[in-house]
Amino acid sequence: MTVVSVIILVVGVFLTCEARLDWKPNIVIFLADDLGYGDLSVYGHPSQEFGPIDKLAQEGMRFTNCYAAHSFCTPSRAALMTGRLPIRYGFQGGYNVLLPQHFVGLPYNEVTIAEVLKDLGYATGIVGKWHLGINSYSTSDGSFLPHRHGFTDVGTILPASLMWDCDESGKYRHQPNAKRCFLYRNSTIIQQPIQLGKLTSRLLNDAKAFIYNHSREPFFFLYSFPQVHRPMFNDHRFYNVSKRGTYGDQINEMGWAVGQVMDTIATLGLDRKTLVLFVSDHGPHVEACSEGGSPGIFKGGKGNFFEGGLRVPVIARWPRVIEPGRVSTHLLILMDIFPTIVDLVGGRLPNDRMLDGQSFADLLVRNEARTLNEQSFDNSFMLNSARANVHHNPSRMLLFYCSDTITAVRYKEYKIHFQTFKLPPDNFFETNCTEGFPNKDSYMAEFCDQFKPLDVPEIYNVEHDPEEKYPLDAKKYQELMREVDHAIAVHTMTLDAENIMPLLAMNNTHNSVLPCCNPPYCICNYSPPH
Repeated sequence: MTVVSVIILVVGVFLTCEARLDWKPNIVIFLADDLGYGDLSVYGHPSQEFGPIDKLAQEGMRFTNCYAAHSFCTPSRAALMTGRLPIRYGFQGGYNVLLPQHFVGLPYNEVTIAEVLKDLGYATGIVGKWHLGINSYSTSDGSFLPHRHGFTDVGTILPASLMWDCDESGKYRHQPNAKRCFLYRNSTIIQQPIQLGKLTSRLLNDAKAFIYNHSREPFFFLYSFPQVHRPMFNDHRFYNVSKRGTYGDQINEMGWAVGQVMDTIATLGLDRKTLVLFVSDHGPHVEACSEGGSPGIFKGGKGNFFEGGLRVPVIARWPRVIEPGRVSTHLLILMDIFPTIVDLVGGRLPNDRMLDGQSFADLLVRNEARTLNEQSFDNSFMLNSARANVHHNPSRMLLFYCSDTITAVRYKEYKIHFQTFKLPPDNFFETNCTEGFPNKDSYMAEFCDQFKPLDVPEIYNVEHDPEEKYPLDAKKYQELMREVDHAIAVHTMTLDAENIMPLLAMNNTHNSVLPCCNPPYCICNYSPPH
C-alpha cells in the first residue's frame, strides 16, 4: 500500500467517525461538602464501608493530586463553576463564605459551566447545596440563585448551607433556627426550617426525575450534596449502621444516592454516553471531632491551606472512554473541570476573560490500547479528543488566596506557604470532643486576618513529605523562589485590581434579605411528602 493510500484511508476513517458522531456526552457532577481526602474506602479509610462512590473509582479513574481552589465552600464552588480564581470576581473580604444575609452573590457577568452547556443545547439541572448567593433586595427576590446562572431545571436546593443552627436532634440546639435553615425549589422557599430526615430522598427524587425527563437530549446535572457538612443527619435506613459511626452513616447515605443515580443512568441506556465526576469542595472540618472527617495522612483541614484543607478526592467514570481502575498523580485543581468539560463537548471557552483552569481531557481519554475497531461513537470521540484544546501543563503553579492575599502556592513538587495559620493544639480534641462529639462549633482559622505573614516562606517537598512535616532550608531554594516570585508577578498583572469589589465584606450584609417564607414568622412547609 502506498503512502498516499495510507493517508487517504486514515483521513477516510476520521471523516467517517466524525460523520457518525451525532450526540454530545451527558455530564454529571457529584459534589460532596467538606469530604476529606481520607474519608472514602477507595482513598484508604480503614473502617469506611466500600460503596457506590468507591465503585465509581473501580470502574473509572481516581486522582490523587487534585486541589480545591480554596478551603471554604463559597470561593471553592465558585472557582469550580467558573474555572477562575475567586479573587477575579471579588469573592474576598471579611468573611470566607456568603452568609444568608449577604445581598451579593456570584456576579452575573461570570460565565458558568451551566451557561456554556446551555448555549450548546444542553438541559442543565441542579439539586442540593448552592452557596453562591440568594437575595439582593428583599426576603424572596432570588437574584443570585442557580436559575440566574445557567440552570434551566432547578430542583430542591439549599441556597446557603447546612449549619449547626439546623440541628434537629437536640444535641447541639434545642430547636432549629428557621431564619438560617431553609429549602427552595427553583426560586421559592418550600420548607423552613429544613426537615433533614427525608432530605436525601427529596434531592434524589428530583435528580432521577431530571434524568428521566431529559434522557433523549444531552444534559448537565450538578448533584451537590449537603453531606458531610454538619449537622449530621440520616434517613432511618442509614442511622447507626456504619461501623465508623455517625459520619460513616452520612457517607453511606450519600453513596446510596450516587448508586441510585447511576442505576437510573444505566436503566435508560445512557451509561456509555455519560461522563460522571465525583469531587469534594475542600478538606474536612477536623475541629468537629468525629463528625469532621479525615484528611488522610495530610496536615490541616477546612479553613487552612495545608494539604488537608486543599487536597480533595476526585473520581471520573465514563465506560469505553476512561479505562477502568486507573490512578492519576497529575497535578490538577477543581477549576480545571470547567475547561475540561468544554473541551470534551466541543465547545468554546470564553475569550474575553482570564481563565485559570486547564483542560485535562487528554488525561481522561488517553488509552493506548484503544483501536479503531471499537464502536464508532468511542472512536470518533477519541479522534475529537486528539484535536481538543489541550492546555495541561505539568509544571504549572497553583495559587491559593485567602481574601486578597496569596497564602500558599503549589509549584512542581513543592508547596510554599507565605502565611502561618493555627492548627488545633495537642489537647484540643481531649478538651473539645466529649466522647468524639464537638462541644462547640469552632474553626482554628475562620477569618483571613487570623493568618500571619512569614518572614521567610516555608517550603515543603510534598511528594517526599506529603504531611508537610519537614520544612526545607529556604537558602538552598533561592532559584526556586525566584521562579515562584516571577510567576506571581506575572499573575498579579492579570488582575484588574481597581474593578475588584470585596463581595464577602461584612458591610455587604443586611437582615432585610434573609429568606423568609411568611414574614415575620419564617416557618412553613409547602413541600409535598416524599
